[in-house]
Amino acid sequence: MSEQLTMDLFADNPPTNEAYPPREEKTYEALDHQLSDLLHELNGDQNSGEKNPILKHCTLEISQHTREGQIAIECSTAQQEELLKTHVVGEAGDYKPLILDNGYLYLRRYWQYQQQLAEQIKSRLEIAELDEDWAQERLSHYFSSNIDASDSENKNDEIDWQKVAAEHALQNQFLIVSGGPGTGKTTTITKILALLIELHNLQGASKYKSSKKGGGGLNNNHLNILLAAPTGKASIRMLDAISEVQNKLELSDDVKAQMPTQASTLHKLLGFIPEKVTFKHNCNNPLNADVVLVDEASMIDIAMMSKLIEAVPRHAKLILIGDKDQLSSVETGSVFADMCEGLSHPSDPNQPKHIVTLQKNYRFKKGSTIGQLALSANKGDSKTLLETLKDETKIDCNLVAPSTLAGNQIPNDLTAPWDNYFKILNSPNSTISEIFKAFNEYRILCALRRGLNGSTTLSARIETSLAKKGLIRQRASFGQSQAQSWYHGRPVMITQNSYSKGLFNGDTGITLTRNGETKVYFPDGDKREGENEDNSFKSYAPVRLPAHETTWAMTIHKSQGSEFKRVLLVLPHEVMLLLTRQLIYTGITRAKEQVSIVASDAVLNAGVKTEMVKATRIADML
Repeated sequence: MSEQLTMDLFADNPPTNEAYPPREEKTYEALDHQLSDLLHELNGDQNSGEKNPILKHCTLEISQHTREGQIAIECSTAQQEELLKTHVVGEAGDYKPLILDNGYLYLRRYWQYQQQLAEQIKSRLEIAELDEDWAQERLSHYFSSNIDASDSENKNDEIDWQKVAAEHALQNQFLIVSGGPGTGKTTTITKILALLIELHNLQGASKYKSSKKGGGGLNNNHLNILLAAPTGKASIRMLDAISEVQNKLELSDDVKAQMPTQASTLHKLLGFIPEKVTFKHNCNNPLNADVVLVDEASMIDIAMMSKLIEAVPRHAKLILIGDKDQLSSVETGSVFADMCEGLSHPSDPNQPKHIVTLQKNYRFKKGSTIGQLALSANKGDSKTLLETLKDETKIDCNLVAPSTLAGNQIPNDLTAPWDNYFKILNSPNSTISEIFKAFNEYRILCALRRGLNGSTTLSARIETSLAKKGLIRQRASFGQSQAQSWYHGRPVMITQNSYSKGLFNGDTGITLTRNGETKVYFPDGDKREGENEDNSFKSYAPVRLPAHETTWAMTIHKSQGSEFKRVLLVLPHEVMLLLTRQLIYTGITRAKEQVSIVASDAVLNAGVKTEMVKATRIADML
């Protein structure tokens, strides 16, 4: 039996899968059966030749669910009684491979992550005393012009949710700010940072100095603020957006001097250790921070979220920014939406608020087609969604028949949006930054990675079409196929984390041949404000890259944290469980100006009416 399987029962090495196959035994994968065999061996069943049917069924189910992102399965009373008779299933706190807790079965490591996360959150739900007069004066200064009564459709629009979020950030040690694209998350967090700096200056450095036990502390009496995001591209976007908003605000020189000028990936923030699954920073060695602000938090899985929160010192504020309606990460136990549900107190307005949802959209104004599509998808309103897509007066959206992609050749109008990319790519005066900007104006997003309409298949077909049009020149080196050639302009996505190289699953780069040398360039996830644009990219020789693939098309999962001017959203030919409301909403909201959807009416209708199942039981625990 595999030694790795034994380690996986307790260690931090979660399997992942983007698919949600039907619940039939024939769909169980080899790993599920290997886990079942291992647990029966540990249970002493190998000599009898017969497997415990309840243990077999539940092991296969929890293994499959875990691969699909859900960390627990519900068990009947009879199943629980039988499972607890075995040697491999224990109750909360036991050191057994499987844990039963409140009627749910977990692999032990995920049960432990969930327990640690719930305890960490509960311990941080503190409310600090605040000088109300000062707070209201400064809040009014920063949020005086947010509300436009003429644009209000209901009472909720008359509430300045950004101001509400800032007020709670001043009081709370832990806060979640959730909002869709265009609701002003970046504006809100920039103003929050300015207010926290002002509050720190008002109260004096001594109030914030931490004890030796708490770790962290101040640097030269300045508020030590750390910015991070799950991916390099998300951290770069956050820092750029904060810098842009900051330049529009009337900030004092003192506040400007203390605003953060660097953002990093979560792996870099926590201090990844090559070849290990642990981090340098943890509860025994917390981060040196007074404020930790993390963007795109909906992409964080339960293991990373647990490790992040335990690494934040107790005196520091932790602020998580994300979109609770967005598709969760492909990793196991994506927890952001569950945390939002657990921290909401809709029935009791007097309860302290540790989550604020931004509800007014500033990007998609009244009448915005993309805004209407996103709202319809989020509400499960397939009728309005289809009517809007089929409305010929709407120039910024349309529904594309699936038969469009049926032929061997990709239609020219589906690759034409890249014409500007190739023009800039082949200009000798173009900077790396300009090339990346041109490429990111258009993206093809797929629900699937494999299959006829999957990102891998479409990328290969697009590559062939571009080569026939003479836009790319595939030159295979010795021992390579054309598909492996490193041509100028080839977009590449990393598919396996490489801590030593600082490249992570989902990072996207572009292959460029300059001065006769071919390298693959990636945005540097640890960008500093004011850096020369081309210095904010890191480059690698193709042979040094970890596992990767060509990415003219990418999955919706991998597009999280990105925005493009135009999006072509490609859905499966048939209805399947992975096609959910959250997936379609996420795909639509990656577009800023125009979106096209390749799908049949039946597939689109079924997709927006299907909701994702909870990944964890965190909501119940909070």
